[in-house]
Amino acid sequence: MIELSHVSKAYAPTLGRSARALDDVSLRVAAGEVAGIAGPTGAGKTALLSLVLGHARPTSGSVRVDGIEPRRFVEREGIGYLPQRFALPPWWRVADVLTRLAILSGVRAGDTRERIDHVLRELGLGAERRTRIKALSPDARVRVGLAQAILADRRVIVLDEPLDALGAESQELLRDLIVRLRAFDRAILIASRDTAELQRIADRVTLLDHGRVRRVGAPRPATPANVETVFHVVVHHGAEHVLAVFPAAISLGRATYAVRTTLPALNRGLRELLDRGALLAAMTPASASADASVVPVLDEVVT
Repeated sequence: MIELSHVSKAYAPTLGRSARALDDVSLRVAAGEVAGIAGPTGAGKTALLSLVLGHARPTSGSVRVDGIEPRRFVEREGIGYLPQRFALPPWWRVADVLTRLAILSGVRAGDTRERIDHVLRELGLGAERRTRIKALSPDARVRVGLAQAILADRRVIVLDEPLDALGAESQELLRDLIVRLRAFDRAILIASRDTAELQRIADRVTLLDHGRVRRVGAPRPATPANVETVFHVVVHHGAEHVLAVFPAAISLGRATYAVRTTLPALNRGLRELLDRGALLAAMTPASASADASVVPVLDEVVT
């Protein structure tokens, strides 16, 4: 989905010398993957993201998003993006900010209210709906930035230092959000100085330092498509259809079902559920849910 091949990026000379932000960086992020970019300040993380977003061009090497140049991809589909410095007019209210940004993101007018309500719930911002930006805590401002990044249903999401101002509770909320955003056709790229927390979120973490790749973490093992695996499926409504589509499903309570199946059969079943009118809230492998990462989803669904 995202591919950088032998990419270097140098900026114009300052005081007689050019600044090299990236040096021979190669990186691939597959569809369905959550990838982390870690490193200290000045490591080149933001420069790398700017290339993926099409904000800049590499000095050498190539960058492709879904096989095409990033700028062309952004013009065609858009990318959900949280910049490291997310500034807004301080007198705007949270809901007004999201309404304006929904329009700019191409969200259909008829879907705007529903999408805003959804992202406010996802980021725990319901109580701040009418709050002015200047009155928000640094933590809440980052969550507003995250909310605007997921307003439109993008296949690529890029988050630059989202962990910086988040407290422990909001970091947990972000972990749960990433679980819900996972999709077989979506790539998520997250940059952070917080390597330990990034390892909890991402499938694989690449360490940058002084513009070079110093280490690439081993990816979490993928489940073979033909091997039966237990998945947790959370249904917002239409639960009566689950047993008709997955006869061996086990109800875990609170609108959650354990389904043992292969990936192809799971995809066919989920498609049938949607065709029957069911509304799905979440789907994760049971192994990914072992740390109760699905529980916040259930709280949103049931309450």
